[in-house]
Amino acid sequence: MYLKNIFSPITIRGIEIKNRVRMSPMAVGYAEDGWATEVFARFFEERAKGGVGLISWALWPYQTVHGYFPWVFDDKFIPGLKLVADAVHKHGTKIVGQVGTGYGWSFKDGLTEIVGPSGVSLLGRPSTPYRVGTPTNRQRLAERPLTIDEIHQMIKGYGQSARRIRAAGFEGVELMLGAGYTLARFLSAETNKRTDEYGGDLDGRMRIHREIIAEIKKQAGNDFPIFVKISGAQFTKGGYTVEECASEICPRLEALGVCAIDVVVGWHEAPRGMMSNSVKPGEYLYLGEAVKKKVKIPVICGDRTNDLRDAEQAIAAGKIDMITLGRQLLADAETCQKAQAECFDDIRPCMCCAWCLETVDTPCICAVSPRTGRETIYTREPASKSKRVVVIGGGPSGMEAALVAAERGHKVTLFEKEDQVGGLLELAVLAPHKEDTKFLLDYFRTQIGKSGIDLRLGKQAIAAEVLAMNPEAVIVAAGAKPFIPNVPGITDPKVVMAKDVLLGTKPVGDRVVVVGGGMVGSEVAEFLAPKCKKIVILEMMPRIAGDVTRALRFDLIMRLRKAGIQMETDLEVTRISARGVWGVRKTFQHGPNEDFYEADTVVIAAGNKALGCLFEEFTGVFPVYTVGDANKASNVKDAIKSAFLAAMEI
Repeated sequence: MYLKNIFSPITIRGIEIKNRVRMSPMAVGYAEDGWATEVFARFFEERAKGGVGLISWALWPYQTVHGYFPWVFDDKFIPGLKLVADAVHKHGTKIVGQVGTGYGWSFKDGLTEIVGPSGVSLLGRPSTPYRVGTPTNRQRLAERPLTIDEIHQMIKGYGQSARRIRAAGFEGVELMLGAGYTLARFLSAETNKRTDEYGGDLDGRMRIHREIIAEIKKQAGNDFPIFVKISGAQFTKGGYTVEECASEICPRLEALGVCAIDVVVGWHEAPRGMMSNSVKPGEYLYLGEAVKKKVKIPVICGDRTNDLRDAEQAIAAGKIDMITLGRQLLADAETCQKAQAECFDDIRPCMCCAWCLETVDTPCICAVSPRTGRETIYTREPASKSKRVVVIGGGPSGMEAALVAAERGHKVTLFEKEDQVGGLLELAVLAPHKEDTKFLLDYFRTQIGKSGIDLRLGKQAIAAEVLAMNPEAVIVAAGAKPFIPNVPGITDPKVVMAKDVLLGTKPVGDRVVVVGGGMVGSEVAEFLAPKCKKIVILEMMPRIAGDVTRALRFDLIMRLRKAGIQMETDLEVTRISARGVWGVRKTFQHGPNEDFYEADTVVIAAGNKALGCLFEEFTGVFPVYTVGDANKASNVKDAIKSAFLAAMEI
């Protein structure tokens, strides 16, 4: 399928952009003490080389508490910004600098504070949904209302930042008016309770934005393009709606001279999983479509639209003008290039695990692409010498190790005891809302088939056979085995493993107790919810789904509650009886602390136990690397990273 609309050029306020793909500004945190360096240059250059038409880069017009974010509040930062712009321009890609992400500001070289129009918190506590460079001091977590003088200082700061962005060779500047950040909070009557000229009706609430745009034109020039990124609706109780955004807010922005509008999902405080794996591809494109009906300038949109074939249809239908890609470009910098060549199977997919969001305020990581942000460390050069490499185990770590080793020029043999590769990913994709994980599994299988790797399926690796192959390195990725609690009654016939439930190989009764409330236990409970009358999750730690990233956990817990699933924490299982499960509440200190839960079926989802190396015969014969769950039972992110690092050493 050729994407003729995606790969057609577009001109925005004189900026000639080679295609309709724009890289979303993300708080990736690769700066060094606030300075943009070669790390950022190589990160963005790979995306530009990979075919992105327009890059938007999040910059900070004030000094954040940490130095992971790139600053632009002083002229001294211009050379670093230019380094990045020059790297991007080499590949015909255009770049704009976004300012406005975050909840803070620092005045006159003072402390960074959380500031806003009125000091209103939608969380019900002094805090922000994401830190984004704001203080960690508990005494400074509440939003402080800005004075009029401070608003004027901010306005001037935005103008000066735009001037520096232009001086660095950028094509434009973008204002962040979405997600519930400081400038967004002025827009909304829910958070802007001011009675002065910066509050009141919509025109009053937008006064700060009018004055910022005027200051940008004054400092950077009337002809410097100004983009805006805005939430198409807040999705909070008293927030603005998509109708208000499309009919009232965006036309005003257009009248102020904004050249394009990027429409994103709601505020971070909204009680819905907008960035979660439960969101279907393209689910929020209607927000951009609504805005496009009301303005004449180009509209950009895309949340959770990672497949450019879906974007092609949206642009062809006239719903939007450009697609924005964020997390997908962390997973594969060459997404555009591969899509243009119609090599869709070769695109490494984002699996929507949200580890990138989990690592905001640090150097951002991508669970499926360990090179992301480390392009200066891990180049794609082949190994100095081709070696014979044996990989034992075809789960996520084994597949990654084999592919990386083969890409570096090694001759790889991969042993997998089952009839196809996949390992625990095969189980993971059976849980609800794991379509993105299935995309990753399909990708691995396809790439191994294309790689020239000697794949030996249905073959248990035997030490003598491996030794006879005379390998020069062995990577053990044999996985893990389920951890089974050593409690009385564990052998009762009503006790089944999570694997058996997902595969449907064991019957399940109406009343189910799931022992273990991590990711697996929570997902198994959700999987069973439509089939069972009563489900209870028993977790010995203080939190259900504590091993799930925040963006996904928030949504998962909401779904479990909606399904009526009972969740018990700090509960250590002590025995399984004829009619159910007994446990002790570890934190209850006021007398007997035993609880009992009736169950027809008890599902064990208590995690996994590493298998270890298993091959003592290899010691001292050749280098042996034990990776993934075979080394330490963890998650897909850690499995892929450990495998990547091992393969890069060989």
